[in-house]
Amino acid sequence: MSDEDRFESIEAFVPGAIGEPGGRTFYVQARSGSDIFSLKCEKQQVGQLGRYLTQIASSLGASVPDRDILGMLEPVEPAWAIGEMSVAVDGESKLIVVRAEQIPEPDGPGVDSGGDPFEQDSEFGLEVAEFTLTPAQALAFGESAEELMAGGRPPCQLCGAPMDPDGHACPRWN
Repeated sequence: MSDEDRFESIEAFVPGAIGEPGGRTFYVQARSGSDIFSLKCEKQQVGQLGRYLTQIASSLGASVPDRDILGMLEPVEPAWAIGEMSVAVDGESKLIVVRAEQIPEPDGPGVDSGGDPFEQDSEFGLEVAEFTLTPAQALAFGESAEELMAGGRPPCQLCGAPMDPDGHACPRWN
């Protein structure tokens, strides 16, 4: 695999999760034909990316999502875990590019001499993937991400934190 993978013509870009609420592992997955590329990520990354892509797609005039009926395909074999993500829009072509960068491992590539796992530098050879989406694909990702977030643990009515089936230690309950 190269240090940078570009996916310019994809059939699907979908979020997904495996496991029970409270113990789920989240992914984003791109598909083009029989090629499947999956990346592990955090729940918050999926939710925030979904909301942002919905806003961008709507501003570009997308009103009908290009939903992929298959969703995330299993078994999921992530290439790596996402550390940082960014989004760019090509105003002329009205295409959206999602860029994902690998999270550096402690004491591994991308970690400075101080051991801070969040200091990244391209000279360390961290993986990068770019996914080019149509506004309709971005809108579909946003809708799927919203559904995925709604399928998690219910929020506490007092503090908003997720509740386990047996409740939780609410900081507002004194």
